[in-house]
Amino acid sequence: MKNRMLAGLACLVFLIPIAVPWAIHALASRQNNVNQAPIIATVSVIAHRGASAYGPEHTLPAYKQAIQMKADYVEIDLQMTKDGQLIAMHDETLARTTNVKQIYPHRAPWRVKDFTLKEIQRLDAGAWFNQANPKLAQKDYLGQPVPTLDEAIKFVKQQADGKVSLYIETKAPNIYPGMEEKLINILKSNEILDDPNLIIESFSEDSLRKLKSIVPQVKLIQLYTAKMLKGKDPSQEFKRISDYAYGIGPSKELVTPQFIQNAHQNKLVVHPWTINTQKEMTTLLSQGVDGQFTNTPDKLVGLIK
Repeated sequence: MKNRMLAGLACLVFLIPIAVPWAIHALASRQNNVNQAPIIATVSVIAHRGASAYGPEHTLPAYKQAIQMKADYVEIDLQMTKDGQLIAMHDETLARTTNVKQIYPHRAPWRVKDFTLKEIQRLDAGAWFNQANPKLAQKDYLGQPVPTLDEAIKFVKQQADGKVSLYIETKAPNIYPGMEEKLINILKSNEILDDPNLIIESFSEDSLRKLKSIVPQVKLIQLYTAKMLKGKDPSQEFKRISDYAYGIGPSKELVTPQFIQNAHQNKLVVHPWTINTQKEMTTLLSQGVDGQFTNTPDKLVGLIK
């Protein structure tokens, strides 16, 4: 009997160093998983500038491919022309994604705001993609025009038959006075201002707050770079913006389980950018993001649909 007791004690002593760390690890795992599920019913696939890995960004073919790949959203960046027209364009200059240097060689630095819509409509917004991506080059990309916001909206509505929504960014609104009002008027004229899935995003808090005051029903996303959050407590920052924002769009390197938890505790969805590999997509999905910006929407769709 005594020998059996001693043997039992020896086993207990042996097991404690194994069991205790395992229990602590299990508890920590459970704690780390708190609030790490999406706070919406489905994860949103946001086609960044269209399916821009496969076609020239912000052209109708790139939007069409995003729709065909079953993205939930087509993202449209906005710039404003000299004569006050909103166009789909990421950069503040025309140099990277058009042949503006050839057509208007003496007008450097080719800022969008220095050209009229008629002048911009002369440009080729597709040829650069064929040159940069010869394996993906298509004849249809040659001569693609820069679409206006109105043209982009009408195209997505017609092609998607209401199954794909719009995710629109006010780019550099500080240099385009009146951008928000022009955007709202175009959304009204296309009868999508009251679409419950419509989202408007911006790095500019002022732009988002202005939109909130005019169209409070529209969902707004506050975009963040790492620099914007440097030195800030994310939890306090997210609490502060929750009076106008529906969610946040952080640069992907910012995203951690705790970061997502801080956002979700303030009832904010999390849509990081820009994720193009299934490995990164899977990691972010496991952490509980609510959507992802991607140039390769087919890859994300393949994981969640």
